Formats: sequence, structure tokens, C-alpha cells
Amino acid sequence: MYDKIVKKIEEYDDIAIYRHINPDFDAFGSQFGMYDLIKTTYPDKNVYVCGEFSSELVAKYDVLVDYRDVNYSKDVLGIVLDTANQERIDDQNYKLCKEIIKIDHHIVVDSYGQINFEDSTASSASQLVVDLYQNTKLQISKAGAGALYLGIIGDTARFLYRSTDKRTFKAASALIETGIDIVSLYDRMYLKKAKDLNVNKFILNNYHVDGNIAYYILTNEDLKMLEISRERGSDYVNMLSGIEEYYIWMAITENTADQNWRVSLRSRKYPVNKVAEKYNGGGHLLASGAKLQNIEQLDDLLRDLKELINE
Repeated sequence: MYDKIVKKIEEYDDIAIYRHINPDFDAFGSQFGMYDLIKTTYPDKNVYVCGEFSSELVAKYDVLVDYRDVNYSKDVLGIVLDTANQERIDDQNYKLCKEIIKIDHHIVVDSYGQINFEDSTASSASQLVVDLYQNTKLQISKAGAGALYLGIIGDTARFLYRSTDKRTFKAASALIETGIDIVSLYDRMYLKKAKDLNVNKFILNNYHVDGNIAYYILTNEDLKMLEISRERGSDYVNMLSGIEEYYIWMAITENTADQNWRVSLRSRKYPVNKVAEKYNGGGHLLASGAKLQNIEQLDDLLRDLKELINE
């Protein structure tokens, strides 16, 4: 598989790299990491990163990227990372690519590439990109290694999740060997500003409990008052983790841009992805996302989660 991917990369002068909408650390990490792998190894190739880059997370990566529009009049190879199905690819112009390589660690629901490197047991898409680096002649810069390390740390919550295994640590070790400063990288991810304490206080004072389910709701007005984006509003979901009585915990944030409510679901043992799929979402077994068309749907979501717990 590794050699097959490299051979395909070598066939093209123009390569566009995609990831999923509403990107997290692993989406950006695997995208920037793959960009760096190709540009470091083949500096004369035209490599593009595609999608929306307004997220606050982008500033945490220091890969030097040339943000240009893809010239689809040429034959373009598309590489899609961390994206289970085609509908979630950020930038639907990927359909203009001559061929697609999919690299993903979600449960397989749509093998949409001509080459599909899929492993749902891997901790992250970034780990799979490191596997490619370790098993081929591809080279990487320190900045690219840092991007992939952020991706792995983001999707494993610092090696805490069950998907973490010896392969994950082997990948992290390979990245550390490039000379990355992991203390600096952790600071980028976890150092907070004083105003974040106000968000913590608000959530702890206003979260809800329904049986063994805990959740908080942030309306658009709440987000403005707390001076955080919709995306940042979901980042606090694990404030409700680590509590013995809470089997499932959620962040629910109003998304005025799409006129819906974004839900981040987490659990230590219950497969929340099953329920998320009923609500226009999906993801990992114990960490998924969903959408509510209106807040009134929350009652239905809570009922389905209780049924999941009681199965």
C-alpha cells in the first residue's frame, strides 16, 4: 500500500490535499503533514491545500504553505485525509481531480478513492501519514513532523483514548526523532488565556444532567458574551469527562451560519457513533459529532442515548 501511494504521487505534477469540514487538530495535522511530506521530498511539484482555513487552529501549525487555487485544467491527484465519506470533504472541487487517494482512520462507510488506505484501528489520520513516512522514502521537515504530532495528540487526547496502541507511540517516537520540541507543541495546544476561565465557570454553573448524561448548551448569545467562536464552544466538551456517574457527555453549540446546532458526543464505553449517525453525523466509536435542526430535537437525542445506555 505504501509504495503504491508513493508511486501514484510520483506520477503527478499537481497534487491537491483535502480534509473534512469543521476541521480539528487531526484534520489539519494530517493535511499539513502530508503537504510537507510531498513538498520536502518533491520540491518542484505543485502541491495545494484545499478547504476553509479561517479556524483559530491554523495558527498553531508552522508548516509554510503556499495557499493557491488549484489549476484543475491539468491532471490533478487528490489526496483526502481524515474524511470518512465524500459529503464531508471540505471543498467539493475534489470531484475535478483525475484520481483520489483516501487516507482515513474512521469506520469505513465510503471507499471513494482509487486507492483507499483505511484503518479504523489507527488512532488518527496523522498516525497513518507517519506510517507512510516510516515505510517509504518520503522525507519530512521539523515543521511537518510537528503538524503530525499535533494531529496525533489531538485525536488521542494525549494518548488517553483506547485507540492508542504501540503503533501510536512508535509514530510519536519517529516524529520526536526529527527534533520537534514537544513542550512547545503542547503549549500551542493547551495554554489558555485568562478569559477561558470565564468559559469554564459558565459551563460548570450551567451544565445539565439527565440520568447518566451530562451536557452543556451554548447559544449564539452565550458565544458572543464569552467571546469565543462556535468551534471553540465545542472544545470544552471534556470538562464533563472523568465523572463516574456520567456515561455520556456532550457539548451543544448553536451554529447560526448553517441554522442548526452542533453536537459533540463523548463516552468511555458506549458506541455513540450509532446515535450520531441518526442525527446527520458520525465519527468514532466513543467520540462523534451530530447536528440538530433545532434545539427541540435534543429531547429525541437524549432518549436515543438513554436507550443506548440501557441496551
